[in-house]
Amino acid sequence: MKNIILIGFMGTGKTTVGKELARIKGMDFLDMDLELEKKENKTINQIFKEHGEAYFREKESDLLKEISCLENTIISTGGGIIENERSAKVLKNMKTVIWLDGNVNTIVNNLENEIDKRPKLKDINDIKNYIQELLNHRYEKYRKCSDIKINIDDKNIVQVVREILVYI
Repeated sequence: MKNIILIGFMGTGKTTVGKELARIKGMDFLDMDLELEKKENKTINQIFKEHGEAYFREKESDLLKEISCLENTIISTGGGIIENERSAKVLKNMKTVIWLDGNVNTIVNNLENEIDKRPKLKDINDIKNYIQELLNHRYEKYRKCSDIKINIDDKNIVQVVREILVYI
């Protein structure tokens, strides 16, 4: 079976949904952030802090290209993968790309206990406004890179997975 790639903003459940989807479908699961941490021998926060976002996005793009030949794998991407043009081109050629989308309130609620783990949020005072601005900025990029859009608002993981299963 072909790969299923999950894209979407941080806090939309890509990793949790991906693991459950892989379990149900009998597929492998790969979390790109965890893979990058292994390759770099650093946390995502350390990579951002020591090398910056541009370096991280290039490494992320290299990894996406490397894993694009895998089969039978659910791949959870980083939330900003669509910011890199090379990554966006690779995503557009991969099938099936599912965009997990949520509104700012859902995302803020999902992230409330993870702020310290999110390099883009660590030093932000008005997180809700910042997330809304990033969502607005990334919306069209997510749309262009995805085959299927799943809204996660007011849904638990089981409901999101069931909705995805209808499409695949």
